[in-house]
Amino acid sequence: MTEANNQTAEQQEREALVAEWLLATPGFFERHADLLGEIQLKNPHGDRAISLQERQLGVLRQQNQALNQRLSDMLRFGSQNDKTQGLMIQWLANLLSAKSETDVRAAITSGLAKIFDIEQVELIDGENDNFCGSAEQAGDAIKAHLNEEIKSLALVNLSPLKVQILLASRNVEKFTSDMGRVYLDQIGELALAALTRSKE
Repeated sequence: MTEANNQTAEQQEREALVAEWLLATPGFFERHADLLGEIQLKNPHGDRAISLQERQLGVLRQQNQALNQRLSDMLRFGSQNDKTQGLMIQWLANLLSAKSETDVRAAITSGLAKIFDIEQVELIDGENDNFCGSAEQAGDAIKAHLNEEIKSLALVNLSPLKVQILLASRNVEKFTSDMGRVYLDQIGELALAALTRSKE
């Protein structure tokens, strides 16, 4: 080991001891408050040196901003989830109250358009593979059904009836290839049950 490496290792060991001692002596900076203003640190946002106190305030501000952002996101997602749940319950109620196949089909498409907030929802005949992702990656048979400016879509098979639900959006991020299909498959099962009942 070179002399430089030895010095680095020794310095790291001393710094670790100092850090341990400070943690074990919580009242140190209260008894030596003047050091907070005298200890100089590099400013992460510039070349000017700042005091330990200033650096600590900066860290606290950053943490506070991060916490505020997380709280805002949680509130926003919670609000969105509440809205989606309400629309889902209404959709189920409409499926249950629909009697004819025409009414069931209308309830399926109009309700899903509201739940997903998308521009196109259709029931199409076919047995294409389930799909979720960019419209550019969809097969020609599916592209033939898409309205203009559609960027992403999901296809849900109702296999026993050889019918599919087409969900399409102008938002490229609405349906992506890495999305889970559990929610879509559950919707498919409910729609299939309603359509099957209407044909009996």
